[in-house]
Amino acid sequence: MTLYFLRHGDAGPPDPADDDGRQLTESGRAAIRAAGRLWRRLNLRPDVVLTSPLARARQTAELAVEAVGGELHVEERLRAGASWPDMAQSMASHPTARRVLFVGHEPDLSSAIAHLTGASSVRMRKGGLACLEFYGVPEPGGGELAWLIDPDLYLDESNGG
Repeated sequence: MTLYFLRHGDAGPPDPADDDGRQLTESGRAAIRAAGRLWRRLNLRPDVVLTSPLARARQTAELAVEAVGGELHVEERLRAGASWPDMAQSMASHPTARRVLFVGHEPDLSSAIAHLTGASSVRMRKGGLACLEFYGVPEPGGGELAWLIDPDLYLDESNGG
């Protein structure tokens, strides 16, 4: 099984009055669109895309689906503050999916990656994408980090690759 973890793109400044509604910035949208070219070259093809309901994550997930496909599902469990058990419960609703893309927030994603791989720490920048591979069912400590893409690589993609 393969799990992908995508941190939402660059969003507007924090707004304590409406954190749920924060939108991607134009540069955040452009970076995620540019990332799509790289993701296609990596043969990223999620069966299902599970996203936080917060606007910035949902918009990132929509752009990812536009680029690489997958069935999009908004999951309340993936709101900011989600843990690996929350992600696993969301994934359990899609038992036939072999490639799952989670779109969410920090420190949730890096914590899940560290928990699943046994890494001491992982850094997920805005727009960063990680791929974990498992022999069988994803279990804590049982995953291998196949790759982690820093969003600075998308700059090359936005200039034509």
